[in-house]
Parts: sequence; C-alpha cells; structure tokens
Amino acid sequence: MGHHHTPCTPRPARQLFEITALDAADERWHTIGWGVDQAQAETVAQECVTRPVSPYRAARIRHDGHLIAEHRRLAL
Repeated sequence: MGHHHTPCTPRPARQLFEITALDAADERWHTIGWGVDQAQAETVAQECVTRPVSPYRAARIRHDGHLIAEHRRLAL
C-alpha cells in the first residue's frame, strides 16, 4: 500500500500574486500579502483601498514580476 502525502509548503512563488500597497504616511510601497490566484489578489487589493479605517492610497498586483493591475482610492 502506498502512502498519500499532502504537501504543507506553499505553492511556488511563481504561481502567487504579490499584493503591494502605497502607504500614505511614508509614500512607499510595501508588500502586504500574496494571493493564490488573480481573483483573490484583486479582492484583497480592492479591499485595502476601500476599507473605512486607514485605507491605502493604492494597491498593485504583480505576477512573476509583472504588473497585472493597480487599484487606487477614489478622491473625495
């Protein structure tokens, strides 16, 4: 009988979508997380620029080093 092994390590980085955000306090981009697919990354990026408390000015999504999308906070 064979044994079934479930990996406990994350997917390779090239399969992840990096989410960076522009901090209004210091005007620098910071990695705030990773998405396992583009839809998840888009959701996180949109939430971080629309959240009611301390929203980021902008959020970017990169995949394999390439810019995929950018979300910006709407000016009031």
